[in-house]
Formats: sequence, C-alpha cells, structure tokens
Amino acid sequence: MSDAPANPTPRGRLDPVLLVLAGAATVTWLWVCWCLFPISVWNDLRLAPSLALLRGVSFYPPQDTGAVTTWMYGPLPTLLWAPAVLASTAKTAVLAAGTLNLAFNLIAIGATAALWPSRLTRAQRLAAGLLATVIWPFASFQYLQADNVAIALGLLANLVLVRATQPWHRWLAALLAVAPIFCKQTSVGIAAAQFAWLVAAQGWPAAWRHLLRGLVAGLALAIVTVAPLDWHGVWFNMVTVPGHLPWAPNPVGRAVDMTPELLVQIGIPVALMVVAWRRIFSRDSRLLLPALVWICTLPPNVAAFFKFGGTLNSLQGFSLWLPAALLWVGDTALSRPAFARQLVALGAVATVVIAGFRFQRLTAFPTAPATRHYDQAAQLAKEFPGQIWFPWNPLITAYSEGKFYHAEDGLYMRFLADRALTPAHTFAGLPPKLQVIALPRGGTHWGVALALRPANAQTQDFAFWTLHSWPEPLTAPK
Repeated sequence: MSDAPANPTPRGRLDPVLLVLAGAATVTWLWVCWCLFPISVWNDLRLAPSLALLRGVSFYPPQDTGAVTTWMYGPLPTLLWAPAVLASTAKTAVLAAGTLNLAFNLIAIGATAALWPSRLTRAQRLAAGLLATVIWPFASFQYLQADNVAIALGLLANLVLVRATQPWHRWLAALLAVAPIFCKQTSVGIAAAQFAWLVAAQGWPAAWRHLLRGLVAGLALAIVTVAPLDWHGVWFNMVTVPGHLPWAPNPVGRAVDMTPELLVQIGIPVALMVVAWRRIFSRDSRLLLPALVWICTLPPNVAAFFKFGGTLNSLQGFSLWLPAALLWVGDTALSRPAFARQLVALGAVATVVIAGFRFQRLTAFPTAPATRHYDQAAQLAKEFPGQIWFPWNPLITAYSEGKFYHAEDGLYMRFLADRALTPAHTFAGLPPKLQVIALPRGGTHWGVALALRPANAQTQDFAFWTLHSWPEPLTAPK
C-alpha cells in the first residue's frame, strides 16, 4: 500500500524545534487537562454507571423503577472505566478515570503514529503523533465521553486492518470495528468504512468476508456485554429515550456558535480531499481508509450533533482521520524538500497558536488536581446522611452512603423524551429524608431539582456548592 513517489529524496533530519515545541505543548496540556478533569460534573455523571455495575445496580434502569442515570450509550465504556471505581473515594475514582481517559486517547494516537504505513522516520512519526495530540479536540482529554473510547477503538481497528497479514488480524480488526457501536450507537460509520475500503482495495469477496466477521464479533460482544443485563432497561435507555429526544431548538445558531471548531473538524478534511482527491481516493492510498471513515461517520455524527444535548464530541470523524492524515502529508512532503521545510515551520506555528489559544482560557495554571469540591462534598455528605442530594454528582453519595439517587440530567432527558417519571418513582430515587439539594456553583442544571424545593427553602453558598435546604424532610405527594 503506497502512494509515494518511486524515487523520493533522502530524508532530511527532523527539525528539533517542532519536536521540542510539540512535546512541551503536549505534556503541559495533558497535565492541565488531568488537573481540570475533576471539575466537570459530566465526568462524575459518566463514571457513576461503572460504580453501579460494580455494585450490582442497574445503570440501565427500566422506565418505571430504579435510580435514573444519564447513561444512554453502550455498555462497553462502563466496563473499560470500571478499574477507576475500585478506588475508595469519589475523588480518587474521578482522578483514576481521568488517567484512563488520557491513556485510551494516547495509546490510540501513539499506536497509529508509530505503526501506520509510512516512510517517515521514528523521530518524524513521533513529531506527527505529538502534533496530532496538540491538535486533538480538547474535550476528549477533559471529559469522560463514550466517544473517546469509540474513537480509540476505531483508530486501532483501522490500524490492525491495514497491517493485517494473518486471518486472526482480520478477526481482531472486525472486533475492534464493531466495538465502537457498543460504546456509542452513532459509531456505525467505522465498520461501514472498513467494508467500503475492502471493496476498493481487495474486492467484494474480501469485503463480504469481513462483514461476516463483524457480525460474528458483534454477536459475541452482545453476548458478553448486553445479555447479562436487563434487556428491557437496555432498550429503553439506549433506543427509546434517545430516539424520542427532540432536535436542537436552534440548529443554525448552534452551528454558528461553533463555526471555528467546525471549520477545523469539517473544513480541513474536506479541503485536503478536494485538493488531493486523485491521490487520496486511489486504490493503494494510505489515506483512503481514514478518508472513508470520515465520510461514513459524518451523517450519523451530524445527526447526533443537532440532537438536543449534542455537541462537538459527536463529530468523531476528525479524530479518526487526523493521525493518518498527518503521516500522509509528511510522506507527501518527502519528495519536496522545500515544501517539507515549510511544513515543519507550519507545524511549529500551529503548535504555538493552538497551545496559546487553549492556555489563554485558563484563569490560573493548575499546579495540582482541582479536587477540593470533593472534599467539601464528603464533609456535607457526612453532615447530612440520608438527607442530601447531589443531582449532578451521584458518585458522592454512592461512595458515602452506598446508595444511588437520581441524576438530574437523566430526569430531564426522560422529560424531553416524553417519558417523565411518576411522582412515586421520582421520590423513590431520592434520599429518604431529603432536606438539602447541593448544586455546583455556576454549573449546569436543568431546573428539575430546584422544582422539588418546598416554598420555605433557603439558599446559601458553601465554597464550590450552592445548598438549598428546608427544615423538614420532603415527602412524596399523596
């Protein structure tokens, strides 16, 4: 598989400036992301299902019973994140999850940069991997998302497929290609792209055989990950609720607000494919499979982007395309020494600009993980046992009381999907003597928790938290 000139010019030595800049920016930015990781309530919400799994509590509760979670995705991420919740506290669990999240991303980027078919030297591959990490969507490093696992598995799936020389390699590629669907339902484009690539590169018989391998692998994954769970709860949370969520109320405004990011994630791949389409879409091109992945993932990803709650993390294609694209550009530059030098300079400038934009958003450079609010929450949970509800931080009471209560995001999604809880079900999933609701100050909330406050509720701030309290336990309406 090669689209390189037959007689490339000798490889020049790697410009050390790019390597140093990209390396420094990567290390520094990953440290920042890990330190900021605990702040996001979304990471607490996304990790709670893994703890529920470990404790035998359903993270796919049926419509009319159980504590409502915010989990509408496949079961595989909950399994892969499970080592993090072996920790003894919510704080250490979130930090461990942040470490795993970085590891999944970096392993996939690093493996692709190191092993994807290319004529680049090891140092040049390292530079490409570092540059990919610098350019990588920052949310992938700061948030626990099903998309992150799907992308990591997808990158590895494509890498194994293009380097496959043995039958078991192809089986592994098929397994890794269907696994993202068990992370997030909209990841079907990865498997579809592999089928299309095999049609182009090896012919229809090879593609049909790979499809059969994928079906077998998918069935095996379903038996391992889905069969042990309550099927009705799985269907309700993975199909019924997301299938009934409304579209974003202002899709044009959403796209306009995110224009810079969309220009990068959609504009750059399109521009490259338009400029070099003859070379990219040739049978032996090293960028054909990533280009097909980007194309095949775009329709379901765009649909998810414009659904209520969708955002940039829904656009998986750019991340699945980026590492191989950088290697392909580097390969192309080898036969053009002048262009190669300009490319290195462009990479150095891009590193500085991207890192500058990201660091300028920081109010202060973190010197340690931002976990003080978990210490404060642990103090509150100890002070109000069975009385306090953290609607956006279910891990806190899950660790302090061993109980799971409703997550507000899950309650709101049920409401939007026209599957709102009954009053009895609502109160069954709240602390039995509810007198305090703790919400992150300045954080996201949908108003569901606040709607449960009695008229005599009082509000006060406690460090990171805003506490809504009242003198007598809240009782369910008769």
